[in-house]
Amino acid sequence: MQRVKRTLLFLLILFFITSLTRSLIEYGKNQQFYQDYKDEYLKEKKRNTELQTQLVKTQDVNEFEKIVRNKLNLHKPNEYILVIPNPTPTVLTPTPTPIPNYQQWLDVFSGKPN
Repeated sequence: MQRVKRTLLFLLILFFITSLTRSLIEYGKNQQFYQDYKDEYLKEKKRNTELQTQLVKTQDVNEFEKIVRNKLNLHKPNEYILVIPNPTPTVLTPTPTPIPNYQQWLDVFSGKPN
């Protein structure tokens, strides 16, 4: 009788442990699903905001004119287009400051090497 009670108690404890383990694993999966869903939602919300901003910009007449002028190189009648090329960077090489002539003569007479 004592042995049957211990066996039943052991089986009951084993059942609770496996049930708890399954519940913890399922909880972890649900947490991961929630985090992935939340990240995707925030990403789409940010994208929606950007698209709304872009929509407002494209409906603006001044912005449309700016895009047309810049991309298609169009201009109004009696208007001149001035194209200024980007300046090319010039490389400056450092040159040492030349020694004045009087210092050179003093160095020659005093015997200092250059």
